[in-house]
Amino acid sequence: MGIFLPIMMLILSYLIGAIPFGLLIGKAKGIDIRAYGSHNIGATNALRTLGTGYGLLVFALDFLKGALFVIITKYLIDYQMPFFRIHIHPLIYGFVAILGHLFPIYLKFKGGKGISCIAGVIIAYSWRVSLIGFFTFVIILALFKFVSLASTCSGFSLFIGWYLFSKNDWYLLGFLILAMIFVVIKHIPNYKRIINGTENKISFSKKKHD
Repeated sequence: MGIFLPIMMLILSYLIGAIPFGLLIGKAKGIDIRAYGSHNIGATNALRTLGTGYGLLVFALDFLKGALFVIITKYLIDYQMPFFRIHIHPLIYGFVAILGHLFPIYLKFKGGKGISCIAGVIIAYSWRVSLIGFFTFVIILALFKFVSLASTCSGFSLFIGWYLFSKNDWYLLGFLILAMIFVVIKHIPNYKRIINGTENKISFSKKKHD
């Protein structure tokens, strides 16, 4: 049991992270959100395509995918238990969940952009660091109305939070570096659209698709 249970939890973290809630909720309404908007399965496209309520639901579920095993492994498990003598850091579970969202086995490894999952991991792991990212996101979104820009700036601001509150936590720094590499790569098309003036700005409404 020494290594079996942590490995099984890593596998579960990926498989749960890979659940495409945006696509499933859209399908339940008879809509494939991949055919509309940015063609992405994440919360922003769900909000644009399905409306604010469903978009927030997708965000919450994707958020929980990232947070779940971080909460379990950081707060709920006693590592003195014999079958957890091999300790896998909570952020590794969170990162594996993010990889599941980015590269879901259920969709031939074509997933979302990971922002909601990353938010879940960070808030579950360090609420103080997450506050820096949250306020940055709100300010940039309010000023420019681009979710992609707000998400990117929020992600980079987490490094400030790390320095202020957790600068001796090298696991967190490594996580932030890897996470931001994926965030930037996944958002390159958005950056190009912002430069070209074709990126959609966010708006909130009860329904965005008929």
